[in-house]
Amino acid sequence: MSKIAGSKVPRKDICHFRPESGCIVPDPVATVLILFVLSVPNLVFSGAFWFETLHLMKWAVVFVPAGVLVAVAGARIAFIKDVRNSFVLDPFGAVWLFLVLFLVLQPLWAPVTSMPTFTREWFFFASLWGFYIVTRNGFDSRRLNLLLWLAALAGAVNVIFAELQIREIHHLFPFIYPTPGKYIGNTGQQNMFGLWVAIAMLGSSWLFMRVGTDEEGGEKKWATVAPSLLLFSVNAWGVWNSTSRSAVISYALGLFVLSLLLVRSMGARKVLVRLAVIIAILTVTFSGTLLFGRGNAFVMKTFQMVEHFQTVGKRDSIWLTTAEMFRMHPVSGVGLGHYKWNYLEAQRRMLEKHPGMKWQYTYWAHSEVFQWFCETGIFGGLILAALGSWWLKCLFSMLKREGPLSPEGVWASSFLFLIWFNALWTRPFHRIEDALWMALAFGLANREVLPSGFSWTEIRKDWILRSLGLTMCAVAVAGLLFFARGMGGDRLLRRAHMAADAAEQRQLIEKAEGRLMVRDIAQRELAYHNIRVAREQKKGELLAEGLMMLHQHFRQQPHSRELARLMAWYSDVREPYLLESVARYLRPGSYSIRDGQLLLSSEDFRFFFGSK
Repeated sequence: MSKIAGSKVPRKDICHFRPESGCIVPDPVATVLILFVLSVPNLVFSGAFWFETLHLMKWAVVFVPAGVLVAVAGARIAFIKDVRNSFVLDPFGAVWLFLVLFLVLQPLWAPVTSMPTFTREWFFFASLWGFYIVTRNGFDSRRLNLLLWLAALAGAVNVIFAELQIREIHHLFPFIYPTPGKYIGNTGQQNMFGLWVAIAMLGSSWLFMRVGTDEEGGEKKWATVAPSLLLFSVNAWGVWNSTSRSAVISYALGLFVLSLLLVRSMGARKVLVRLAVIIAILTVTFSGTLLFGRGNAFVMKTFQMVEHFQTVGKRDSIWLTTAEMFRMHPVSGVGLGHYKWNYLEAQRRMLEKHPGMKWQYTYWAHSEVFQWFCETGIFGGLILAALGSWWLKCLFSMLKREGPLSPEGVWASSFLFLIWFNALWTRPFHRIEDALWMALAFGLANREVLPSGFSWTEIRKDWILRSLGLTMCAVAVAGLLFFARGMGGDRLLRRAHMAADAAEQRQLIEKAEGRLMVRDIAQRELAYHNIRVAREQKKGELLAEGLMMLHQHFRQQPHSRELARLMAWYSDVREPYLLESVARYLRPGSYSIRDGQLLLSSEDFRFFFGSK
């Protein structure tokens, strides 16, 4: 047993206490890649060079390093005996692995209509498991300080980006996402911006609250207090201005759990003094936003949420639709990543039962737990609920039985409370740059939280471990190739979008269609290409072909954008049967079809087709 910051942790569970040859990934490689993959993605966006202007480069700076980590780890498990001897697959990771393998087979029984969507989501989910295994077995916890400093810095930079965006002077800097008037930084979405700075704030809170408590060199670390609190203040300013209520409440819960856990090792007096400093900074920054920022908007949104509490922050219609979707496929689920492609049909059925609810379209259930139940069915949902309940039981049992967690375990556990509470209201696990933090936190926490003695997970048969390592390596390499080809396909679509010649456009789109990652997007763009060329050249047959292709795409991936366009075009060409086949997704009684044309109320017309 080795003592780490006051907590006894088995030597085999902490990579930097093993011989270098036994580490799942060599420490220098693991450190550089993990620090990079957890701090850089929220600072980048794709830009006009790519068809996907926001997320593609975020995925690149996440999936490439993560894929390399998993590939190296798998190869070392397969071919290095010392690594196999020290490798730990705990019960948590074993259940997670079972879900990864279980979902490979889901298309056999679930109504999966889009294999590109399913494949993208599966590689996403599998990469989280692989990252968990790497950090559980190979992340040097002494690097956590540096990682949280980088996160705080990245959060503060994003706050500066957001301040430039809201003042519409971001165009002076090409590396800032061009969204004038919005306060989102390079995260691309308000709640995700709020979550990211909340994550950075929790890390800064941990760094500040434990200053001077280390056994060695603690007093010297007081010199870091001023810059740490400065970054914390910048991020606090950002979280208030984000007006994201879920982010603020999530941080508050994380800070509360952090304080409770630290009381056990530091004592109530030290924790309360430092907590008072944090609360003072939060108070000052909030007061500042009331005078010079968007604090009034945050207050107004909060009052509206309380006043209209029955809408659950305007989620009532979405959650009723989610419940209807689950009732449609309770056992099989709708398929991994297919919540968004089943939303319109589930909403149609929901509105028949609740005609007073709002009609809308969304990719997300605004609750990761609800969406997981919809996509994986009752079986996958219950496994998630059971795994979460078991983890909480292990945490409370460990605290009762063995005393305080290590500082790293304290941060990891409080972070998990923050992100999982946020997941009840938003979608942090659908953003890989945030979801990887969850995998890291589980990796660090489970070294201490999970009880020892699970011999059934400490696999020692060589052929099983070799097979697992080879599979990890093969899947990681396959994922990297899948993504590399997808990036090439995305670039082909961008070139097609910029091309002036119709024949060249078609050739590039058809070439992109051969790349699985972007095949669905290419098929949609090819349909639009045919419709556009047909209208320009007045070719009726080509128009019919384009509409047929778009309708087929809509059947596989029903989206409000294609719904509006199909309704408009079917009205133009007077196709009442086809028009009814898509208009059925509207609110019952809100439309009528006369002489092959769709009649909508002025409000619905503006919603779908704009003010024109």
